Amino acid sequence: MKMRDRVLLSVLVMLATMLLVNCNGYSCGGFGSEPCTANSGGGSGSFGGGGGGGGSAQAYVYQIDQAGTIDGYTLTSTTLAATKNYTAPVVPTNQGGFGMVVAQKQYVYAGFGNVGELYGWTVESNGNLTAISGSPYSAPFLANFGLGVGQADMTTNPAGTLLFISDTLGSSIYVFQIGSGGVLTPPGGSQFLLPAGFEPMNLSTDGQGKYLYAINGNFNTHQGSEIAVFSIGSSGTLLPVPGSPFSGTGFNMWLVKGEPTGQFMIGTTGSNASYTGVSDDDHLYVFAITQSGANAGTLTQISGSPFATHYSPFSIAVQSNSSGNLVYSVGFNDAATAFNPTEGFSISNTGALTEISGSPFSNLGEGTWAQFDQSGAFLLDYGSFTNSGTGVVTTQLVPLDLGAGGALTQPIATLTLATPGFWVVTDVP
Repeated sequence: MKMRDRVLLSVLVMLATMLLVNCNGYSCGGFGSEPCTANSGGGSGSFGGGGGGGGSAQAYVYQIDQAGTIDGYTLTSTTLAATKNYTAPVVPTNQGGFGMVVAQKQYVYAGFGNVGELYGWTVESNGNLTAISGSPYSAPFLANFGLGVGQADMTTNPAGTLLFISDTLGSSIYVFQIGSGGVLTPPGGSQFLLPAGFEPMNLSTDGQGKYLYAINGNFNTHQGSEIAVFSIGSSGTLLPVPGSPFSGTGFNMWLVKGEPTGQFMIGTTGSNASYTGVSDDDHLYVFAITQSGANAGTLTQISGSPFATHYSPFSIAVQSNSSGNLVYSVGFNDAATAFNPTEGFSISNTGALTEISGSPFSNLGEGTWAQFDQSGAFLLDYGSFTNSGTGVVTTQLVPLDLGAGGALTQPIATLTLATPGFWVVTDVP
C-alpha cells in the first residue's frame, strides 16, 4: 500500500491525501478526481470505447471536465455517446470540482472549491444546459473540502427541493432550498454546525427525505467513524436527533444509502486492503430507521446484518423498479488486481438482503462508483486509471441494463470520458 499526495490540476493546493495502491495493471481510485494508475502494459478487457448514435434519448449524462467545461452525453437503448449539437457550459479549469448532483430531473448543480462558487443549470429536452438565474452562487465554504474524498458530499432530498453540502474542515453542513426555475436560496440558519472534529463527508437522506445522515470521515484512511443524524424540517432546517452523532460498533460506515420506503439504510465500511490499508470487509450492513418517538431517525442493525458479499464493497447504489428494491455494490477486488464485478441484492420488506441470480455479474465493464438513472432502467458504473508508463489517464463510464429480477447485462459499449471528474445521470425531462 502506498500513500501519495496527489497533485491536483489546480492553482489551489487542495486538502485531500489520496490513497493509491499498485495493482497488477492498476492503482485503483474511486472518485471523480482520483484515477487508478495502470502499470505500463497493464489493462483490462472490460475497458472499451463509446458507441455511435442511434435510438431515441432516454437519459443524459453530465461530467465535470478538468479542461474547463461540462461534457454532455446521451444514453439510448443502443448507445452512450456525446450529445449531438451540445453546447458545453464553461466552468473553472484545471481541477475536478467539488461534487455534482441532479434535482427534479431538471436541474444540475456542481461546486468548485478553488473559486468558492456553486453552479446550476436547467436540463433542456435536447440535452443542453442553460444557466439558472443567479448562477454561479457564492459558496466560499467549498474551499474547505478535500477534493475527491467523498462521492456524496453534495446531495439532495428525494423530492429534489433541498440541496445539502458538507463543509468538512468547518464541521458544518450547508442547506439550500431549490425553488422555481432551480434557483438556490439559503434558508435562515443555513449553516448547521457539528461537534468540533466531526468532518462531514458522504451525505445521504432516507428514502422519504425525513432524515439526513452524515459520515464523520477521515481524509487519510478513507474510513468513517461516526454517523450524525438530523431530522429535516420543511424549509430545510436540520435538527439533531437525540444522541447524535452515533459512534461505536456498527456506526463505522464509510457510506450509507436510503432505500425507497424510508425504513432502512444500507451501508458499507469501504474497508479494502488494496485502497484503504484496512482489512477487507466483505459485507453490506442494513439498519432499520426508528420511525417514531423520541428516537425517530436513529439506526439499529437488523437481524442478520451484516450480509456477506463476495467482494469488499466500496460504493453502493440503491434503486426501486418493477423487480422491487435493489442494492448494488462495486469496488476493488480482494486480490488488488483490478475492479470487482458488480454484485446485486434484493431488499425484502424486513430489510434482509438476498443475492440476485447471476451475481456477481462477471464479463461486464467495471468501476468503483455507480449511479442509477431515475427510472431504474440503467446502472452506470464509473472507473478511472492512469498508465504509469505513459502517464495517460483513461476514464470510463459503463452502462449496464437492469433486467428482470435485477439481473445486469451490458448491451451498450463502454464510453471513454475526456478526463476524470464528478458526474450525474438524469432521465430526459
